Amino acid sequence: MTATAPTSPAPPHDPRALTPAREQLREVFGYGEFLPGQAEVVASVLSGRDTLAVLPTGGGKSVCYQLPALLLDGLTLVVSPLLALMKDQVDALTRNGVAAAAVNSTVPREEQADILRRAADGDLRLLYVAPERFSDGRFVAALRGVNVPLLAIDEAHCISQWGHDFRPSYRDLGAARARLGNPPIVALTATADPRVRDDIVERLGLDDPDIRIAGFDRPNLRFHALRIRSQKEKLEQIAELLQALGGEASAIVYCATRKRVESLSAALQARRIRCARYHAGLPEEDRVRIQNAFARDSVRIIIATNAFGLGIDKPDVRLVVHHDLPESIEAYYQEAGRAGRDGDPAECVLYYAPRDRGLREFFIELSHPSPETVLEVYRALVRRAGDREIIDDLVDSEETPGVNAAVQALVESGLAQRQGRLAWALRPDGEDAIDLAGLEEHRAHATAKLDAMQSYAESASCLRARVLDYFGDTDGARACGNCGPCLAPTRRREADTEAPLFLELRALRRRLAEEEGVPPYVIFSDATLHDMVEQRPTTEAGLLQVSGVGRVKAERYGPAFLAVITSNRGETPPPPDAPPAPEPPRSLVKPRAGANLPPTAQRTLELHHEGLSIDEIAARRGFKAQTIAQHLARFIEQGQIEDVRPWVSDTDLARIRRIAAGRPLAALRPLREALGGDLSYDQLTLARAYLNRELRDSG
Repeated sequence: MTATAPTSPAPPHDPRALTPAREQLREVFGYGEFLPGQAEVVASVLSGRDTLAVLPTGGGKSVCYQLPALLLDGLTLVVSPLLALMKDQVDALTRNGVAAAAVNSTVPREEQADILRRAADGDLRLLYVAPERFSDGRFVAALRGVNVPLLAIDEAHCISQWGHDFRPSYRDLGAARARLGNPPIVALTATADPRVRDDIVERLGLDDPDIRIAGFDRPNLRFHALRIRSQKEKLEQIAELLQALGGEASAIVYCATRKRVESLSAALQARRIRCARYHAGLPEEDRVRIQNAFARDSVRIIIATNAFGLGIDKPDVRLVVHHDLPESIEAYYQEAGRAGRDGDPAECVLYYAPRDRGLREFFIELSHPSPETVLEVYRALVRRAGDREIIDDLVDSEETPGVNAAVQALVESGLAQRQGRLAWALRPDGEDAIDLAGLEEHRAHATAKLDAMQSYAESASCLRARVLDYFGDTDGARACGNCGPCLAPTRRREADTEAPLFLELRALRRRLAEEEGVPPYVIFSDATLHDMVEQRPTTEAGLLQVSGVGRVKAERYGPAFLAVITSNRGETPPPPDAPPAPEPPRSLVKPRAGANLPPTAQRTLELHHEGLSIDEIAARRGFKAQTIAQHLARFIEQGQIEDVRPWVSDTDLARIRRIAAGRPLAALRPLREALGGDLSYDQLTLARAYLNRELRDSG
């Protein structure tokens, strides 16, 4: 796997040094063994070294700082971007007997003061905070003198402008570290390509970091990318998927805009599909209510923008659907990765229509302001004569989008400074010094990421391999056998029948969760309930052998669950060593012959076989030559057109191979510039398809 290299090699961890950690893992969290990658990260953190950990969604990132917090002397400070994550994790830790709390905007000021007093008195092990807290002088002052042996930064990709979820408030965390006494940092993320990893290290000022990458693969997820002709067809397909899902499974459907969330949720409800909508335009109390209802299984289906999900720890989501093309593979993989966090099979379905790209290009333009906008924002700051101003108040953000990006361009030019939501000018005479090169570079980067996302959506080869290639994880097989392109047509999955004992345990879990006002998975996960069914413990000692049951939970909930298990002793348990299924689970998605090859593309292929050139086909069909080249590229990628030399010479192919250096090709603009502009974009489109196919087949 290609990965950012640490500045010095990390020594292998000593298994004996992890003995106390393993004891706490079993005693507190109820797990007998670490998940892949966790042990190395925990060992690095306990050694006092700055650490960057990249673990897949569902890979147990939180354990990598929660476990050290139990073994280190002092208060572990956890920076988290969303309130839902804080609440869920604090609830779960409290039920495991760990002293934890959160300080955020939903906590009353008096309660915040009490929490900070507990932290100062040494009564807390973990304190969760939002990154904006570090711009609050009272908060920083309250932590003076508190021993902070570890600063954990979750969703660390938010610090990078090259990532898919850049948050300016994360930029202040490097400076915040010094105010805490320079504790070691563990930065954690699930989606960071090499450039984002480098940016995290630089922006946080990590010192000789140990960079641990556990891999990006999620084998339990099945990926589909289906080409759709119209919005009406999308609705029909999504409604059919959700109806096939069954009433006890959870699903998230992502849409690109609030308007589409509203229209899709209304259309589904008209079909008697019970669902709730979620986007940033709803009142906060509504968003909290809907989020809690989903976490507690009161609502099973959420139709949402990307405002929903970051930090959502619900483990049993069985389906994630994308109604529209996401902005990047990073964004898509993080959102799709909210399925199957419990390790059980789940499906991720992307519906794609060619016009979807236009909406994403519009968003790119909105987030990359014109030179005139940057100048307007600079003049607004100068008028404040160096006083700090709330960024959103500088200009009318409704009329002038991209204000945050404009401020960042001024910061990169050395003309302004920002802290959280505030910004101020450093000098009044810098109009001629405004440097827009960084902004243009970021625009090109965003376009290249969109190109890669579109290539994924149009791919006829293994979708899993495409994602792993994108993140530099190239060690896996070139065909997974468990995604849409890799699978032969299969029937729709039939409804599974659950063991009666499992259903009773789940009903008990739900009742306890309702009594305590927490999501069911905070009591026990589905995986833990399944393990109870398999092991059927009859004593507390036996219950402690179940994965996910720690000492505190066994004492609190054990009698009730043991009573249910004992009352079902007459039920025949499943055989302990049942043979594995000979084929992958049936899919919710009904494959369609030629789903990724619409009739319009087939007609282009027919004309190509008749000997017509790209320009002749375009004239015959009334299309742009670019569209015809994209049709042909798809057939080249699939191998239906074997030879690209009618359009690109062997010499030019060799030049492009040297530039690619064994990596998949994505964005065309940098490639064309590297070639000196000698080849047209149509030629590069065809060459990219041919060389990416060549690389795939050689693997």
